[in-house]
Amino acid sequence: MNNQLKHITITVIYEASALNRDEKIGGNILSIKKLKKGNRTVSFIGKPAIRHYLFQTLKNAFGWNEAKVTPQGDVIQFDITQEDILTSPELDAFGYMYTGQTSITRKAPIGITKAVGLDPYEGDMAFYSNHDLVQRAIRSGQGATPNPYNKEEHISFYKVSFTIDAQRLGKDEWIVERFFYDGSNKKLILELQTSKYAILKNVEKVEDEDGNITYKIEGKEIYIEGRNVKISKDLMEQVSKKKEEKTTLKFKSSYLVGEKESEGKKAKKPPNIEVREFEEEEGFYIFSVSKEPEYDEGKKELKIEIGLTKTIPNVQKSNANEYKVKNGTIKIEQAGNKHRVIFELDGNEKKKRICDILNAIKNGLYAQSSGEANTLVPLFIIAGIVKVPSPVFHPFIDVILNDNNKLEIIGICDGLENDWVEKVFIRGSQRFYIDENQFNKKEKIVNDWNEFIKQAGLACNEKQS
Repeated sequence: MNNQLKHITITVIYEASALNRDEKIGGNILSIKKLKKGNRTVSFIGKPAIRHYLFQTLKNAFGWNEAKVTPQGDVIQFDITQEDILTSPELDAFGYMYTGQTSITRKAPIGITKAVGLDPYEGDMAFYSNHDLVQRAIRSGQGATPNPYNKEEHISFYKVSFTIDAQRLGKDEWIVERFFYDGSNKKLILELQTSKYAILKNVEKVEDEDGNITYKIEGKEIYIEGRNVKISKDLMEQVSKKKEEKTTLKFKSSYLVGEKESEGKKAKKPPNIEVREFEEEEGFYIFSVSKEPEYDEGKKELKIEIGLTKTIPNVQKSNANEYKVKNGTIKIEQAGNKHRVIFELDGNEKKKRICDILNAIKNGLYAQSSGEANTLVPLFIIAGIVKVPSPVFHPFIDVILNDNNKLEIIGICDGLENDWVEKVFIRGSQRFYIDENQFNKKEKIVNDWNEFIKQAGLACNEKQS
């Protein structure tokens, strides 16, 4: 048998209350997410919510850690200077987007659809109030009245599909400008954007009565909030490079500390920054920097540094372009005048992560919303080994009330006909009738879950983690 890992898709049906709330209507009515499906209105649970519930389950059941995050302007995003797919199963499985002076994105190897309700929403709504807390206040001698509110409610079967791209999971590529290996300290330094700095002179630090700090150069203002800066446009200038369409920013040299003239030689140009990503506000440029600017009170100088550097510890160089780290290897190749960095996860760790995901989906997700525990436990599951990581069962599977007044799963035969499908595992429950006599392509069906995952190139033990 070929032990190469195979792509897997899983379609499941849950019964749950609508647990992915939308906006408030009329101030005190909590609505549910809805959409039109044919001539019916159905509720749905959004993909971000399903992703959240899956990750919470992986944390609780298998000890997956939350990846570190960092603010970039108004956006909170994963901090790839401290994490990567080798250190973080979350970044590996669910992907990421890092935007700033340089951008790196990873498409999620785990594909997730919306969980779409199979039953129509008919306007159910419930009235709630905090009577228990009001009674406690009254018993303690305090005046209190209930705070009533309404919730739209819907109990339905929900269909959702997951796909696992076995080729993409456990592998990631970055393009970096430079890299260095510090053999004595066993550190690998990746420069995604080469660090540059500028030192502004004659900077006054002004603090108001509320403790707010503003930096000023000849009345021109600079505001600093962590790694975000807001700088008067009069201090900077835009630069357009011929080979690049995008405009960058740099400080006007007259405001910078430069090299002094010596022995009749002309002074060198002062060090400066190059800002690739920025926003504009009336009279100001706004952008993020690599670390919080440093102010020298004695010299009246402000140092602003920009760039993106990642330092990886505990690295052992194995050959000219390959480095061994915990959980995998890092390979570095020339890519024009830059370098391609390839992160590759150890095979056993990769299999473990896939098994964790499969076991979480098969056994049910931990989901809690608005203080209510929910039951995202599969009442029906169909899993397929597929040549292409696509949710091929999703458009076919549905639930109907058959002639015998039983809930019946339909669409399995249609899924079995798909040429991407190699092997299929099906598990139902007493809630649903499955007409196995109607099955075509029976040679594709594997009745035992352990045999199914073995044929996918895995060997998942649910207690392994």
